[in-house]
Order: sequence, then structure tokens, then C-alpha cells
Amino acid sequence: MLQAIHRCKGLFVIGFVLSGTLGGCAHQLKDVKTTGYDVVKRPTEPNEYVLMLSAETTELPSTIRLQWLRKPTPVDSYTVFRKAKEVSSWGIPIATLNGNAVAYEDTDVAVGRTYEYKVQSGDYSGYILAGIKVPPVEFRGKVVLLVEAEQAAELSTELETLKNDLIGDGWVVLRHDVSRNATLESARALIQADYNQDPTNVKAIFLLGHIPVFKSGNIAPDGHRDHFGSWPADAYYGSMTASWDNSPSAIPGDVELQVGRVDFDNMPAFQKSATELLRQYLNKNHKYRIGQMTTTRDAFVSEGFGRTSPNNAALANAYRFFPTLWGSRARIVEGEWAKYLPYYTFTWGHINGQGSYTSCNAVGGRLTTGQLASTQSYGIIFNQTFGSYFGDWNSKDNFMRAFLAMPNHGLTNVWTGRPNWFFHHMALGETIGYSTRLTQNNKGFNGGLYTSAGMFVRQIHIALMGDPTLRMFPVLPVSNLRVSSVSDSPATLKWAASKDRAVTDYYVYGASNPDGPYMRLGIVEGTAWTHTDPGNTKYYMVRASKLTVTGSGSFYNLSQGVMVQTDVHAESK
Repeated sequence: MLQAIHRCKGLFVIGFVLSGTLGGCAHQLKDVKTTGYDVVKRPTEPNEYVLMLSAETTELPSTIRLQWLRKPTPVDSYTVFRKAKEVSSWGIPIATLNGNAVAYEDTDVAVGRTYEYKVQSGDYSGYILAGIKVPPVEFRGKVVLLVEAEQAAELSTELETLKNDLIGDGWVVLRHDVSRNATLESARALIQADYNQDPTNVKAIFLLGHIPVFKSGNIAPDGHRDHFGSWPADAYYGSMTASWDNSPSAIPGDVELQVGRVDFDNMPAFQKSATELLRQYLNKNHKYRIGQMTTTRDAFVSEGFGRTSPNNAALANAYRFFPTLWGSRARIVEGEWAKYLPYYTFTWGHINGQGSYTSCNAVGGRLTTGQLASTQSYGIIFNQTFGSYFGDWNSKDNFMRAFLAMPNHGLTNVWTGRPNWFFHHMALGETIGYSTRLTQNNKGFNGGLYTSAGMFVRQIHIALMGDPTLRMFPVLPVSNLRVSSVSDSPATLKWAASKDRAVTDYYVYGASNPDGPYMRLGIVEGTAWTHTDPGNTKYYMVRASKLTVTGSGSFYNLSQGVMVQTDVHAESK
């Protein structure tokens, strides 16, 4: 049964405490007045332009309840669509609601499945992937890790940690070291060879260091005539079948693989070598994955362009997305960057304004790469930035890449606004690389899944700065994992419980090779497990599991895996 619910829900004023950690120190922002989603009252509320959709779920009876704030300017009706996650069209509507609706209940749902919804009134729309107790993702596929060969030896320890972290999050790692002077064709050929061997399971590409940069097209998505020309196009590496001959401005065909890049070449403002900036990034990447990079459920917005139309980058990319993560009470702090960013931490942030290759004129003045380099304390983990010039990221002291050079935060950055991005799958555990590929392949009004896509859809400049395998809501892992076995005797594993109080189960995996693949052997509630018939199993991994509740429902979420090898294997080395 599908049922529509109509009720009034206005904006209201509440007080809250916002806290976070930066370099191990707690920071609190007290007695902030918020109007539902906003801290600073603006002439036009964000829900005037974007439908800020979230979901609440119940298991008995199984129900997904979509909800949103009433649009200040009345609409005649809403249309609700539903599809499976991987289906490429919305089909026919499942319901039409009158213009007073602020919620919709779907009772034709099952526990453990996901459903993607679109709620729309003309150009006014919202999107969400919702589900009830969605099962954990144990195997994410294969990730091709291209490492700049000139950096590999100096970063051997950090690269080993990265490999283990990727394996511990369900990936099989295919690593290649590529010289910064290699040809573009040879670098891409490595990825294509891996893909052609296993097209079903090769899912992502992580470009680490100055992997050769492919430039293409004759475009100026920032609107400046003096900026027409070829822009860097990392979609080239994720495109396995289409031809990139003749320097296309639009992505030819679909991008098959998730692609992200971490590249600190030509960033002298930071007064650290590219090697040390890469080391710093890999270390904080590890900290985030094991739950040591902490903020509350919050985001920061600084709108230098102002809120004047639905094409405002913050509206489409921040306000429409954040409620899917944290629900209708998502805490979005608006204001001057200088007032907040040096002192408080935020999980997500969006900053826009007039730009240059090294700056953005946001609320509160001009924020520059030099300021980021000298202050070293801007605390946003997942960044969105938008402004002129710096979206062309392969430039000296580039503003986009500068956020990744911060010592404590800054794991990703994307140029959002031309076109708009769609991150809502991350609220149920998907990677940011999934959102990147989704955005690159979206066609907007020209037959695409996601409308209100903005300008320059499917053009070659759409790219992710950062690790494409990162996802939200890290779970604290187990510690002190140990295993004992003698020859053919049972192997007994013991570990210290996760410090995350919401953890309920532990998943135990085994492998004959340290690089996997790891196969699940059991699920236990306690902190010990015995493998009665270990056979060739020499390596074990344990992951903590908890039910994570978000603004899109709930899913079982696995921690990073902690790995150990058996005593008998160690003795035989």
C-alpha cells in the first residue's frame, strides 16, 4: 500500500551545540541560532529552490517515509518516482500529491533492499536512495592503484598501509607504478588490461601522485573567454571503451570506472615537497578510515555568489544533499569562512565565489591557497568548491588541490555547480567515486536521470580530487587481534572489542594470501572465534559491524578490517 501524508511544517528556531575535533583538540560553537537548515537568515530560504529530501524508516510494518520542508512559494502538485538503484530510468510515477504535501509513505518496501526516489514539481526536485537495514557491502570490487613511480620508494610504508586499508574495506588492489614521464596511452593501457581481464569486478581507479594528465576539449565551463581551451580530463582514465581521439569536449560514451586523483605537483605555497604532502595525505586518509578524524553531523556553507537562482551551486550541491545524510535537522552553518574554518571542523563544506587559479572570493573575503598553506587549520573533510579558473586543477598552487594539502582534514574536493553533482548514494554507504561516475554520466535534461543538473553536463572537466574509495560514517575497528594455531590444529582468534558502542557483530574472514581475496568465515557477537578446519588459511581479518542510521534510512556498516597472520605461517618464514 502506498499512502500520501499531508501536514504543515514550518521553519523554526532552535539552539544547539556544534562540536568537532581538529588535531585532537575539541572545539565548540555554542548557542547558534538555526532556522531548520540555516544559521544565517538569508533573503530566500534554500527550500525555495531545491527540495531537501530525507527519509525515516520503520521495520514493522516496513515503511519508508519521505519528508521535506514546504516550499515557500506554493506549488500545484508533486510527482513521486521510484526505481531500483542501478536502473537507468525512472519509469512512470508511483504517486501524485497535491501541493500541500510535505511527506510520502511507501509501505510497498522490504527490509534489506534499497529504493531510489525522485520527488518533483517542475524543475523543483529532490533525490534520495533509501532503505531499511540494508545488508553490508563486503566485497567492493577491484581498485586499480596507479602510483607515481618517482614517489613509490619514499612512500613504501604509507603505501603498504593504504593497500591494507583498501583490502580491509573490501577491495582487491591492483597496483602499478607509473613514471610521471610515461605516455598517457601507456598509463591508460595498464588500466584497460586490468579491466579487460575482469570487467565485472574492476570498479575504481586511484591516481596517486603526478600520473600523466590528459587534457581535452575546447571549453570554458567557468564562462571566461580567456579560459577557452583544453582542460584536464581524468574521465579519460575511467573510460574503457570510447575513443578520445580528436580531443572531445564532451565525455565520449559512458565512464565505466570511478576515478579520483591525489596530486601535489607544483604546489610551492605549502613549502613541503610533493612527497611529504602525499605522505601527509595518506596518513590522514588512514586516520579517517579508522575513525580518528572526528566531527559532528554538520556542514559549512559560504556563498560568495549569493542566493539568487536555482543555479546557485550551494543550493543544488549542498542543501539538496545534506539532509539525505543527516535528516531534516541537518546542521548547516552559513557564514564567513574566516569566522569558522580556522577554529571548527565540519564533515562537509561548500565554498563558492569569484575565483582565480589560487583563490575564491567567498563570504568573508578572499580565501587563497597561500592562506590555506600558512594557516594549516581549515577543517573540512569532504569539500565542494566553485568559482572561476580553479576548476582547471592542473595549475600552480591550484585552489582545489590546496584543500587536500591540509595536514588534518581535506580528503576530497570537487568543482560543483557546472554541472551539479549527485552525492545522495553516500548516505547509505556508497563511495564518493560512485558519485563522481554518476555525475560524469548524467545527461541532465537530455534524457538523464538527474535534472536540475546545471550547465556543462557530461563535459570532460568533471573530476574528483581525492581517494575515490572513501565513504561516509566510519566505524571504529577492533584492536589487539591475535591468532594462535599449531600446524593442522584449530586456529583461535581473539580481539579487543570496537570502542563504538553501537557495534553488535564481528565479521571474520580468512585468506591464503596476505593480499586476499578474503572470504567470510563467520559472524560472531563476542570477541573470540575458532576456525576448526583452517586448511590453507594463513591470514585472518576481523571487521566490526553496526547498524548505521542516516537521513536516508539504515544500513549495516562495516569497519576497516584488522588483519593478522597465523603463528605457524610466521614460523615458516
